Amino acid sequence: MSDVLPSAGLLDDLVRAVPGVDTLYSAAPFVATVIAAAVDAVTGRSSSANSVVIVQRKSGLCVSVKIGIVESFAATEVCRRVHDAIAEQLDRTGEGPVAEIAVTVARIG
Repeated sequence: MSDVLPSAGLLDDLVRAVPGVDTLYSAAPFVATVIAAAVDAVTGRSSSANSVVIVQRKSGLCVSVKIGIVESFAATEVCRRVHDAIAEQLDRTGEGPVAEIAVTVARIG
């Protein structure tokens, strides 16, 4: 099972609000991004892809997020805040057990 859950859009805003985060990049796999762009070009529509990706797997929710960090903040601390914010939100909404939260720093400064 690998259905992307609708709460990913809510998590985009949550992650952007974490102190030290200044950019949110698409965490979707490259191939999925290319396919979505091709579909958008053919259909003439723009899909609203979320930057935070949540996938339901047998082991639980797998969350991926890719961020840019303000230079004056410590990357490890910002990553911890993002992780904790996501974990707390998913726990609060009761969407299921979390198997993994992957926070990737794509840029500092």
